[in-house]
Amino acid sequence: MENLYHYTDFNAMRGIITNGEIWLWNLRRMNDSQEMLYFIKKLKSAVKNCLDCSLHEKVETLFSENLKDFDRLSSYASCFSEYSDDAAQWARYAKNGMGICIAFNKEYLAKIGEAGHAPLCKVSYSGDVDGLEIVSEIAAIVKEGEKDNDRIKEMFNRLITSSPLFKHPSFISEKEYRLVSLPYNVNQYLGEPHFFVEETNIKKYYILKLKEVCGTLGIHYADLFNEICIGPEAKVTREVLSDYFDSTGMKELCSKIKLSECPLRRF
Repeated sequence: MENLYHYTDFNAMRGIITNGEIWLWNLRRMNDSQEMLYFIKKLKSAVKNCLDCSLHEKVETLFSENLKDFDRLSSYASCFSEYSDDAAQWARYAKNGMGICIAFNKEYLAKIGEAGHAPLCKVSYSGDVDGLEIVSEIAAIVKEGEKDNDRIKEMFNRLITSSPLFKHPSFISEKEYRLVSLPYNVNQYLGEPHFFVEETNIKKYYILKLKEVCGTLGIHYADLFNEICIGPEAKVTREVLSDYFDSTGMKELCSKIKLSECPLRRF
């Protein structure tokens, strides 16, 4: 049985397991400053490599004209890793090891993503985009001076839609999968946005109703979770977490609790 791992804090765990929701956050506001931009930059460079230098200015113009609204677009995502009990993930995403890691059934998560308009996708860390079909398609448009605006728009829509699936190679250690929304018509598919207000920031997010979608698909909700791992520096004990699950009607999860074996130490 294949798992995907979501490192988080106990409050977010409550939202996922007890409330039956997972939040999808704005990718353009995450810890990778090149989110969605990396793929576009690599693609533009690959198109130029296909063409004579005299056409490079046309490439710049084509990208500029068709990406002028890009800064107002973003995909929203919830992130998972192939790695269990991983020191880097504990430190970065689970309050420096004081949080929790939820192991999701990968097969069920994929079905939920598809039904919930946020498909589960594997992230690529390859910077080699030269062989992608869209590179030769855009190069042909530049070379031929094509003016079919509908075709060009469709092509750049595909480009933008694909951009959340590529990350800078320096993040390869995360081995990431994402439940990711399309950057267009997010409200239409995921409902109205919500806002998380902090002392110095306001973060926009969307909710994927896991429990509701599980019910629609005939998936028993507790079966979505294969393991609940308490972080290496967490104050919560197995007994307390078990009592919590029991009190919230998720007693089936008590037998799935484990303690991290990662020797992470906080400083």
